[in-house]
Amino acid sequence: MTKEKKPSSPLPKLLGKNIKERRNQLGWTQATLAELVRVDVETISRIERGAILPSILKLEQVASVLGLPLAELLRSSSTLAHDQSLEILDWMQSLSETDRQFVLGAMQRLCKHLLSLRR
Repeated sequence: MTKEKKPSSPLPKLLGKNIKERRNQLGWTQATLAELVRVDVETISRIERGAILPSILKLEQVASVLGLPLAELLRSSSTLAHDQSLEILDWMQSLSETDRQFVLGAMQRLCKHLLSLRR
């Protein structure tokens, strides 16, 4: 069994919260959603907990099954944060998986550095 790397961005938690909220609105169990998306229940559980961040393709599939536009899964209570997230998502969608991982790593290091300057 490989060790799961926990995402350090708030995005996985936001996605998970929104997916779970919509699933509950539809009256579905995790098993129902898992079957429709063709993944195991544990994967849905991890996504909803924010323990993993699925690929854009898988997120598009989840959004479609839930009857939502992909952008809706990224919504937050802050309009500015929502707009910025959508802008970043637009930039990232045109990149290869390798390039997306590089950008995410660079963003993570930059954010950590900026937070350390506040202390």
